[in-house]
Amino acid sequence: MKTADGKTDKVPYTELIPEDNKLRSFLKAYQDKGQAELGVKVGELSAKLEGDRSVVRGKPTNLGVFVGEAMMARTQADFAVINSGGIRDSLPAGVVSYKDVLKVFPFGSTLAYVDMSGAEALDYLKAAARMTPGAGAFAQFAGVRLRIVGGELQQAEVAGKPIAPAKRYRVAINSFMASGGDGYPKMMEHPGYVNTGFVDAEVLKDYVAKHSPIRAERYAPAGAVARE
Repeated sequence: MKTADGKTDKVPYTELIPEDNKLRSFLKAYQDKGQAELGVKVGELSAKLEGDRSVVRGKPTNLGVFVGEAMMARTQADFAVINSGGIRDSLPAGVVSYKDVLKVFPFGSTLAYVDMSGAEALDYLKAAARMTPGAGAFAQFAGVRLRIVGGELQQAEVAGKPIAPAKRYRVAINSFMASGGDGYPKMMEHPGYVNTGFVDAEVLKDYVAKHSPIRAERYAPAGAVARE
C-alpha cells in the first residue's frame, strides 16, 4: 500500500494466522529427523572441490570434473557436459555431509544420457563451447580434451582419440540441459535419449561415498579444456 509520504509499505494480504503449537510440536519431530539426516557423513575430501559461482562459471574446476565423472560412472558414458549454473556450491575439505552434497545440487534435476553419432557429439560439444564464460550456461566437462578458440571448438578427443563422426558415443547430461535449459540443444526427443530418473544429488552422494577418502588432486582439470 502507499503511505502518506508516497512510499510503498508491505501489509498482510489477509489476517495473520495464529501459530498452532500442537501442529508445531507434531512437525518438529520430522524437522529434527531431517536435520539429523542432513548431518550424516557421506565421505571425506583431501581438499576443497571448487564450485563457487565466481570460479565455476568462468573456468574448468575440479568439482566440474568430479561431478562429470560421477555422471559418467552411473551411466557408463564416454563423456559428460554440465552447465555450471547447475553447480551451486563447493564441496569442502574434510568431512562431507549429505547437506554439503545438497548445497551443490539443490534443484533435484535428474541424470540423463544420449547415445549419438560422433558427428552429433561434435555438434553438441560445439554448442557447449560457445557458452559464454560468466554465465550459468558455461560448460564444465569430463572425459574429453578440447581446444576452443574464440568460442569455437577446434579439436575434440575422447579417451585420447579424435572423435570419429561415424562412431557411437554416450554423453551424460542433466534433465535441465536435455530440455533446452540455458540454451543447450534439446535432447529429449532424440532417439538415443534416456532419463535415468536418478536425482543428481543422490548420484553425487553415492559417488562420494564409494570413492572416499577422495584425493582432490586426481580431479584437477589439468588443461583438458584449452581456451584461446
